[in-house]
This record gives sequence, C-alpha cells and structure tokens, in this order.
Amino acid sequence: MTPQSFTGMVISSQNIGETDRRIVLLTKERGKISAFARGAVKPRNPLVSATQPFTFGEFFVYPGKSSYTVTAAWVIRHFDFARIDLDSYYYASYLCELADYYTRENLDACDILLLLYQSFRAIENDAIDNELIRYIYEWRMLLINGEAPGVFSCGVCGKKCAGGEHYFSQRRHSVICADCAGKENDGVRLYPSTLYTLQFIQSTPLQKLYTFKVSDDVMSQIKAVTDEYIKRNRNYIFNSLWFIENFLEKPVH
Repeated sequence: MTPQSFTGMVISSQNIGETDRRIVLLTKERGKISAFARGAVKPRNPLVSATQPFTFGEFFVYPGKSSYTVTAAWVIRHFDFARIDLDSYYYASYLCELADYYTRENLDACDILLLLYQSFRAIENDAIDNELIRYIYEWRMLLINGEAPGVFSCGVCGKKCAGGEHYFSQRRHSVICADCAGKENDGVRLYPSTLYTLQFIQSTPLQKLYTFKVSDDVMSQIKAVTDEYIKRNRNYIFNSLWFIENFLEKPVH
C-alpha cells in the first residue's frame, strides 16, 4: 500500500507508552486528523523532531480504522517557541487549542491552517505584541466559522457604520449606531479607532493581517469587548488560555 501525503501543522503531541507518540495534525487535505508515530520518542528516531508541536511539514501516513500511522515526514518549518520565551510558547499553544476546538476530521480547514501559520510567523517575528495577535486570531477564527459579530453596519437598523458614534451590543452580536443604542439603552461606546481595527481584522487579507499596532486604550477596549462576547457565546475552558489570562496578560481596568 502506498502511503498518503498530507501537508499540515502538528497542533498537539502526546507520548504513548515509552516509545510511541500520538499527534494531531491540521492538514490541508483532510482537515484535522489523529496519527500515531511508532518509536517517535526514541532519540535517534527520524520522527522525533517532526512530531513536535508547532511543526509544519509534509507527513506520509497509512490510514487505519480510527487514526493514521506516520511513517515518514519532511519538516518544512518548525516554530521553536519554547526557545524564544515562555509567553510565546503559551500563546502558540492557545492558538493550537482554538484550532483544535473549531476543526473536525475530514472537513476542510485550509483557511484555519493558513491563519494558524501566519499567526505563528507573527509571534516569531515579534513585531507586534502577543496579546494583540491573540485577539486578531480570535476575531478571524470567529469570522471563518460564521460566529463573528457584525462591525460594518448597525445590527438594529442596518445603517452602515460610516462616521459618528457607534456602540458594541453583546445582545445584538453587533455594532449598533448611536440612535439605536439610545432607543434600546444598550451597548458600549467604541472609540473610532477600535471600530476601525475590528473592521480591518475582518476584511484584510491574511498576508497583511499582522501589520499594525494599537494604542493601550484601543487594546483595552478590544480585550473587554472580545472577552465578554466569547464568555457569552462559548462554554469551554482552554488550559493555555487560563495560564495566559492569570499569569501573562494585564487585567482590564
């Protein structure tokens, strides 16, 4: 039997017994798949480095009843965040956990794979803060999965967001205009720069996504709005995110 070739990223890796390793791959061809690498824990095994988290490459696998078996791999790029710093490692781990949460086996995940890869590059380049990378990633992930709040027109009257005051309504899952916010007594007033940033995140090509910075005030507002939105709409605890929020990020005042 000829092995199948998948291009993808290792988003989790776990040792099984003393010699084997189970990995979860986010692939271009099959979405998320589970695979076993026999002997990958042994120091001289050629799969040792290829089955580490944050490894992007080409993986040659044989299909089984419920998982695949990795026989060989060609590493294209390994993001060694553990050697960069602890912050980068935990942020990268959270991005992988979120990708794992949103993907299913044998369903297309090309957009998420590309988003994850570009986000890893942004963390590695260290041009913008990891905290901003996190929120850009979360908003783009919501967009890919059809869960993103509306930011281009009022969620009540439908008027386009062009100038004037705008508010973010958790109840409406959308930005709303000042008139509708007054009538409904709802929403948190957004800085114009916050609204522009959210629109930019949703509309910009991935290749240009991680090319901007924001003020502390805008970052604080994006954090508050996003955290509350996700808290209301997702009942799931990510281990790496718990560590980030409790030990790495500054609290919102």
